[in-house]
Amino acid sequence: MQEIYDIIGDVHGCSDALRRLCETLGYDENYYHEDGRRLIFLGDLIDRGPDSIGVLNLVSRLVTRGRALLTLGNHDDALMRWLKGEHFDTSKGGLAQTIAQIEARPEKKALKKAILTLYQRAPLYLVLDGGALIIAHAGIEEEMIGKTDPETRRFVLNGEAVGKSPEGKTLRRDWALNYRGSAFIAYGHTPQEKAFLRGNSVNLDTGAYRGGMLTGFRWPERALVSVPSRFRATE
Repeated sequence: MQEIYDIIGDVHGCSDALRRLCETLGYDENYYHEDGRRLIFLGDLIDRGPDSIGVLNLVSRLVTRGRALLTLGNHDDALMRWLKGEHFDTSKGGLAQTIAQIEARPEKKALKKAILTLYQRAPLYLVLDGGALIIAHAGIEEEMIGKTDPETRRFVLNGEAVGKSPEGKTLRRDWALNYRGSAFIAYGHTPQEKAFLRGNSVNLDTGAYRGGMLTGFRWPERALVSVPSRFRATE
């Protein structure tokens, strides 16, 4: 039986855009699809946007009920580490804002437990449809497929940094430029203005948190669907 999915790019707390994208993709108010499609989130649910808690609550509910799948992004991994009690600088990337939102909730103890459970159960990446489709947050090299060693984990979560732009932004090696593998890879992490298929891959991060688009990718149709974000973070 053909597996049918709708893969969602980096949400970054943009719950309004997520709701509208799911409506555009044909999901009802309970996030059911009449064709039996299933949502996949490729990581970075949180930070930078206005409603990380709303996104977390929704995705946790859908994953728990078996109606969605989730892989970790680097922002999710950082929040998971904080929830586990690790001590590190939380001031970067919007994590402090997400933590403040969690701590302000009266149900914060139960919320923290639910978020940690969600993230601890999420795989580093997904291999689906008999190996024809791979979901990996920042991408994955062909020789890494099937591995979860520290080097693979670093690459899947963060990509490979190659320097800084004049504005201080991290520059990453464009691994997909030379990817020639047989599996189709859907990834995100590095924002771009518009999503497009390139070879056997697609980058679905279209900058929702900075006034761009939130993008979904329909499998196996290989069709892109985007909605405009109504939020722009001040960086």
